[in-house]
Amino acid sequence: MSLFFCGGIAKSGTTLLQRILNLHDDISCEFEDDLNYLLQEFIKIHKGYNLRIKQTGDRIGLKEVKPVSSKVYDKALFKIIYDIAEERRKGKKFVGISDNNFFIENFNILHNNFINSKSIIIFRNPIDRAISLWNHNHRLYQKENNYGHIKVLEIDGKLDLNKFVIFKSDLWNSQVKKIFEKIKKKDKNLLLVTYESLCTKKSDVVKKIFNFIGCKYDNSTINNIIENTSLENFKAKSSYPEFYDKGSLNFGEDFLSSETIKKSIELSKESLDLLNIKIPDKFE
Repeated sequence: MSLFFCGGIAKSGTTLLQRILNLHDDISCEFEDDLNYLLQEFIKIHKGYNLRIKQTGDRIGLKEVKPVSSKVYDKALFKIIYDIAEERRKGKKFVGISDNNFFIENFNILHNNFINSKSIIIFRNPIDRAISLWNHNHRLYQKENNYGHIKVLEIDGKLDLNKFVIFKSDLWNSQVKKIFEKIKKKDKNLLLVTYESLCTKKSDVVKKIFNFIGCKYDNSTINNIIENTSLENFKAKSSYPEFYDKGSLNFGEDFLSSETIKKSIELSKESLDLLNIKIPDKFE
């Protein structure tokens, strides 16, 4: 089994990337996982179990009870990740685990534990990403009636899209720089792509992704993927079409004041340059 990981900061085009990969006949990348949930549950079990064995030792008068080390749980976590991939393989040569938070925080650790595995990270300009997140959480609130989805959008206790985008742009800049700090020079097992290039040069970027993974393709394969990963197609086949936003690439021009856009670009320009994401001329 040839294993790879893919993902990015939420609302950066991670679903589009996962769907593209899963459409190749030799690739299984069926779902978007939440490995951070598994990690947090393992941490809880680790702490809880060590408390349990200490309590048992106290009850029988032991002076010292050696706690179980975190390494045991780390190995178990990686074993579960491997087994998830193996279960989804279904006879295909390449298997992808699509994840966001855990993946971008730990892609080097994953590389060290899954030898020869590859990773694909997708990025999107912080302004359109923040707007997409804002709209997504409002839809989730309507769908699930959970105000927590709205609460996380508040800045200083108030809902203000312009302030939210500025805040998220600054945070995004820090997140991207941290990711780049972890990247080893000329890492042949890591590919960085942007949502902007995937949308505007889909054929070329898809070919680049498949070449990176090592799977074969022809024009028919590429054309089929392009046809089946349009926004219209996603909406038509989804039980929740509202999830699929407009996929905007115009740096929030339809939603925000020019002052907000310029401020957000100023705060994130360092990372925009790192990723070669072009800033619209009018905001330069």
